[in-house]
Amino acid sequence: MRPRRGLRAGTGRCARPRVAACACLVAFAVTFAIAGPPVNAQVADTLDVASSLRALVASVTEAPLRPAPSSNDALGEFYARRDWSTAWIADGRLTPQAAAVIDFLGRAQEVGLDPEDYDARRLHDWATRIAGAPASLTEQTRFDVSLSRSLLLLLHHLSEGRVDPQSIGFSLPRPGGIDLAGVARDVSRAVDVSAAIRQVEPQYAGYRALEQALTRYQALAADSTLRTPYRPRRSVRPDESYAEMPALRRLLVAFGDLVDTTTGSDTAGRHRYTPEMVAAVERFQERHGLEPDGIIGPSTFAALRVPIAERVVQMELSLERWRWLPRRPPQRYVAINIPAFRLYAFEGDSTAAHAVLDMKVILGASQMRRATPVFEGTMRQIVFRPYWDVPRSIASKELIPLIRPDTGYALHQSLEIVRGSDDHARIYPFTPENLQRVAAGTLRLRQRPGSDNALGLVKFVFPNAHNVYLHGTPATELFAHARRDFSHGCIRVEDPAALAHYALGGQDGWTPPEIAAAMHGAEPLTVSLARPVEVFILYATSVVSRTGVISFYPDLYGHDAALARALEQRRARAALSRPFAEDR
Repeated sequence: MRPRRGLRAGTGRCARPRVAACACLVAFAVTFAIAGPPVNAQVADTLDVASSLRALVASVTEAPLRPAPSSNDALGEFYARRDWSTAWIADGRLTPQAAAVIDFLGRAQEVGLDPEDYDARRLHDWATRIAGAPASLTEQTRFDVSLSRSLLLLLHHLSEGRVDPQSIGFSLPRPGGIDLAGVARDVSRAVDVSAAIRQVEPQYAGYRALEQALTRYQALAADSTLRTPYRPRRSVRPDESYAEMPALRRLLVAFGDLVDTTTGSDTAGRHRYTPEMVAAVERFQERHGLEPDGIIGPSTFAALRVPIAERVVQMELSLERWRWLPRRPPQRYVAINIPAFRLYAFEGDSTAAHAVLDMKVILGASQMRRATPVFEGTMRQIVFRPYWDVPRSIASKELIPLIRPDTGYALHQSLEIVRGSDDHARIYPFTPENLQRVAAGTLRLRQRPGSDNALGLVKFVFPNAHNVYLHGTPATELFAHARRDFSHGCIRVEDPAALAHYALGGQDGWTPPEIAAAMHGAEPLTVSLARPVEVFILYATSVVSRTGVISFYPDLYGHDAALARALEQRRARAALSRPFAEDR
């Protein structure tokens, strides 16, 4: 009987635990209803997401997303680092970062890119649908991969450009070195998404300034009230009358060449070509690589008539070329911009904002197919009082025809025939047989050092496959021209002594007086640089100065046209390879 009493007692004492257990079950049921499926269901969803992402990523094989030289796909690497979870959707909702990325893609034109290359409009509409109604797991993962792919492509284009420079004949390696998957991960977590994206862009002050100028010119291109003046019957000179002067004034005000000081009631002399307008036209001419003579002649009028939309394209092409450079400026480097006919030298400038040297240069003649190539090299030596080793083509086509009838021409030009490349090579007489051997390449023609030497008094050597170098020139009067494509391809510098002082900076024994002494010494002298200088021969037809003035230059060698064609061909190929076309 004791057990029965005990059972009753026990039953009474156990009533509270049973109630508590029931309460726990009710609480669990409530929690389940709020929190969703149990753990095993959540695991199943996670596996479904991972499987879906893996399958989608495997279907995307576009080469530009592969971070060279690794064979890993940046898209796959991005999701692998996330353990194959969605990056832009959390708990069925778009993340703030997703919205910010889509916004950036939709404004890609502000950085010189095309939003349609990144499916900006489709992604925006897709995101709007997802935000307005619950999306299936399949739609969520497809959207996530599409947005990741567009972001990675944008990062690739911002960091390296859309076109491989070597594919259009430029000897410039693509920068590379960007961990696209890592940057995309940073973007997906960033508070400031725009800053996270733009960290991959070239870190040059000139690049940023050109982007800012692009926004201004895009606004000008959209201004329907701006128009170019009609062509005058003849050149317009100072103090003459020109019926289209009001239209010209408004255009120059919009470009920033003229400060508008007129009032609505000021109509007197509105058609006269005033000194104020002459000064504005001269500024316009200088910004466009023209002779700043203040005369509105054919070349000036042609520059005025270029549609602003075409100027926008020029700026976009120049931004593309900026992206071919190392992302951060080298410690010491020289840049030559071919269309501008200028050289700039930089030293220890983290954004290349302030050139320590800025001088004119003379480059390869465009009309004679002597274009100076676009490439990079490393300056390692300077030669004072150099010999000029005449290229075989110049010797055969230009000099030998002058020497054959009159060997006195060779003596007057300090030319001599030698064998080998040594400064002390054996000298041969000017006979018809030896001239024939020069033409055949078994002997060579060279010019002795001196003030009349074609290379001037200094030669700057940076070995390259094009046999191009920097040097001085005795024909200094040519620097007075606005357009200076007069050489056979090499680069003549306006101030070789200043460039030598820059290159030899920090090297004992090379003060300006010592450099001058070497330039006017008795013998050639080769000096190795203790600190080599990187050299970039570049091509940009739109440039913004450190004071914010934008200049446009003619497409001297047709490189802008070639790059525009390459971009159009790339866009056509990309349109054929878009994944998930059914989601458009």
